[in-house]
Amino acid sequence: MVETPETNPRGTAMNAPEVEAWFVREILPLEAMLMQYLRHNWRDQSDIEDLRQEIYVRVCQAARKEIPHPAKAFVFTTARNLLIDRARKSNVVPIAAVSDLDTLGIAVDTPS
Repeated sequence: MVETPETNPRGTAMNAPEVEAWFVREILPLEAMLMQYLRHNWRDQSDIEDLRQEIYVRVCQAARKEIPHPAKAFVFTTARNLLIDRARKSNVVPIAAVSDLDTLGIAVDTPS
């Protein structure tokens, strides 16, 4: 039997139509679980659709280089990493806000 991307996608780079077929076959069936995961783990429900789309973009970009296997684990790892990235970015305080602490008279501990 000759191995093709359809019979052995592990480690095989694929062109756009093949990635699309793989995505429909392997990733789209996970959408209900993915949406449940996002709703459960992200506080701002208005972001859920955008998060799903960003996950799909990242998964497709990775698949163009090499098909992720197993697909389910890759999708949920991608989702977790995206949520972590977004949470970190939302907790960043602009430097301008920190520089205004002196004018407010707030004591700031200096690093030792």
